[in-house]
Amino acid sequence: MYASITTPIGKIFQPLLDAVGAVLAFFYSLVPNYPIDVALLTIVIMALLTPLTVKSTKNMAAMQALGPEMKKLQQKYKGAENRAQLNEEMMKLYKEHKVNPASGCLPMLLQMPAFFILYSVIRGMTNTVTTVAYTTTKNGLKVYHPAIVTAEPRYIPTDSKMYHNIVAAHGQLISFGMDFSEKLLSKHSSIFAAIPFLLLVVASVGLQYLQMARLNARNSGAAQANPQAAMLQKYMPLIFGFIYINVAAILNVYFIVSSAIRILTQEILFRRGMVGGPPPPPTVDVTATEKKGPKGPTADRTERALPKP
Repeated sequence: MYASITTPIGKIFQPLLDAVGAVLAFFYSLVPNYPIDVALLTIVIMALLTPLTVKSTKNMAAMQALGPEMKKLQQKYKGAENRAQLNEEMMKLYKEHKVNPASGCLPMLLQMPAFFILYSVIRGMTNTVTTVAYTTTKNGLKVYHPAIVTAEPRYIPTDSKMYHNIVAAHGQLISFGMDFSEKLLSKHSSIFAAIPFLLLVVASVGLQYLQMARLNARNSGAAQANPQAAMLQKYMPLIFGFIYINVAAILNVYFIVSSAIRILTQEILFRRGMVGGPPPPPTVDVTATEKKGPKGPTADRTERALPKP
């Protein structure tokens, strides 16, 4: 049996969510450690998505490599009156280098449901239900009943060891001496207790930044050709950092492992030459260049000194 949800999106993906939750519970039965189990699940999902990740990386690198050439065409065909000519030249450029800009979005779109399912299952581990406080009267006396927080993990099989342990721990995910259900912004017992949560957030942001930096380092000319995109890539990890500080630490484990796998995939693709670099600069035919003599008064003197035919 599984803990189900009633949201429309949850109903659509419920079978897949339950299947991934069962895999996570299976890992826990082998290694009862929440961050390790999440890391193993992330590795499995990312491995299944490897063909799409490779295709997406290739398209991203190819488009980035063409950045300087695209910038030149945009500078050459400025204005609305040259829009048709610009599009035609762009298509010629894509065809010449065998790049399909539309195909770059498809692998990313196909990966989105998988990432949504993986993220939802991991987030569902920390799901809790709060019973509001209320007051009753017994024998003429008012009895106060405080609010009760009950753990109800989503997508995890209710008959699994993981489910029972999370419920018994009231939603806490204790591993390595810390509660991975807490956030960096949660109330911690001391500053030192918050340091591991801070390190997880820093690692999440740092690896995402490293991923983009390594890709840009392969083609430094792309950043000069499109400074707006380069600036966006530079600050995007910091924008996501605001999300990382306000999610459970167990989710940061997912962000860290997934980013590390993407970086490793990129390095393998580039090192093995599976992803090409920027197109070579156009060659200049020296023999076709007209040789001209010196100009100015020197040219006049040289010309006068030449013997007449």
